[in-house]
Amino acid sequence: MKKILASILVVAIFIGGSLFTYHYYYGGTAYYTQITSSGEHDTDISDDGIVNDIYRYEQTAYNDDGEKKVVEMAEYRSTPLKEGAYLKLIVNPNKGVMRWEEVTAEEVPKKALTNITE
Repeated sequence: MKKILASILVVAIFIGGSLFTYHYYYGGTAYYTQITSSGEHDTDISDDGIVNDIYRYEQTAYNDDGEKKVVEMAEYRSTPLKEGAYLKLIVNPNKGVMRWEEVTAEEVPKKALTNITE
């Protein structure tokens, strides 16, 4: 019985540690913003000589409770993000913007939308 409990404890610690590590490196808080400019355009040359377009944005974003955060994004893409588009950002406190997706105004929480449109 003690061996089974010890095994369960080891597995629980492993799973808990794995979830904590995943959230620390890849998780984050949802923030919402609206693209209001075409960003700063720049280029980057990779090690194998390929030229990549980069669009850099500094955005004011708001969480579900309407709390403000200024975030920086650098997007490797051939065209800028669509002006006027609403974005849901996942912001990691250690790494910044981890990922984003375009959403409709109806999908933005009311407190965040109120602050965005002011």
